[in-house]
Amino acid sequence: MYFVNLKNYKKVKVFNQKINLKQVLIVIALLLISNSVKIFIFYLIRLKGDIDFYSYYHHITILIFSIVALLSVLVSWRLIKKIDTTNTILKFVKVYILSFFIFISIGLIIDFILWTTLSSQTYDFMARFLNMLSVAFAFVDIFALTSAFLYFRQSQKITLALEETEKEKAIIQSQMLQKNLEPHFLFNNLSILSGLAKKKPEQMDDFIDDFSDVYRYYLNHGKKQLAELKDELSFLKNYMNLMEKRFGNAYQLKSNIENTNGFVIPCSLQLCVENAIKHNKASVQNPLFISLSRENDRIIIKNKLNKVDFTLGTGTGNEYLKRQYQLTYNKDVIFTETDTEFIVEIPLISQI
Repeated sequence: MYFVNLKNYKKVKVFNQKINLKQVLIVIALLLISNSVKIFIFYLIRLKGDIDFYSYYHHITILIFSIVALLSVLVSWRLIKKIDTTNTILKFVKVYILSFFIFISIGLIIDFILWTTLSSQTYDFMARFLNMLSVAFAFVDIFALTSAFLYFRQSQKITLALEETEKEKAIIQSQMLQKNLEPHFLFNNLSILSGLAKKKPEQMDDFIDDFSDVYRYYLNHGKKQLAELKDELSFLKNYMNLMEKRFGNAYQLKSNIENTNGFVIPCSLQLCVENAIKHNKASVQNPLFISLSRENDRIIIKNKLNKVDFTLGTGTGNEYLKRQYQLTYNKDVIFTETDTEFIVEIPLISQI
């Protein structure tokens, strides 16, 4: 549970539900005012009122008017909702006031029927009207609390709808990023093939065979939500065979993962290793070691920093990983850069 600066009247999150602090404070103030009026009315009734608490008539009317008060708010809410599509605090006030007048109108009709049926006294309209006003004020808590409940329930629905819209928008953006990764992967490896054609043409056939296996895995798993960790590690090993044909032993992968249970987003480990190769210089004499390890439910990918002087990296792969894990599994991919190391923490999914 956390709060934000009250001066900004921003939304706060309480028990995982977002509420508007300003609206809550206004509603609380209105409730306090309403109940203060109610307490004052009860004080006057105590001093000057003629309510007989031993009379069945008064008990019956109080029960009926309690129900009428609730129904008045519901009717008022439906009427105001048709003419006011906003969700401002003014809407709450409109419902509150209209329900007050609906209650008095219906209450006078019911009071007349009850009075002429159950009472032998003459019906005095003005006296009964003033009495109905006092009764209406006696039920202000029902008007206020029911109006507040309906108002905040709609606020919550609107908030949830907006969040769902934002989530759908983010999913679409993530899918677009995924589409960008396919040509990204293809072009990178075509660049490697081009380099081999110039420097080591005798290795081109082997590279094409290996590349076909790797790219086939990419196509088969790229659209899946999850892949088994053991399959990803095998895929990563094949990918490193491609890198070896281009760079020799300049980039070396060391895996210390023994427990291969669990799932990851397809090609997530390969994306991290690819970024390490892309952004860091290495040679056979001074190789870059990329280590993989497992810590509980996370895969740790770590490499020393030896940054290249210039790169055209756009961060597409990292952005894709972050979005996919957050949107689909509500888990965070953690990127940490120190003075000497770059570390990626990939969360493991225990089951599909």
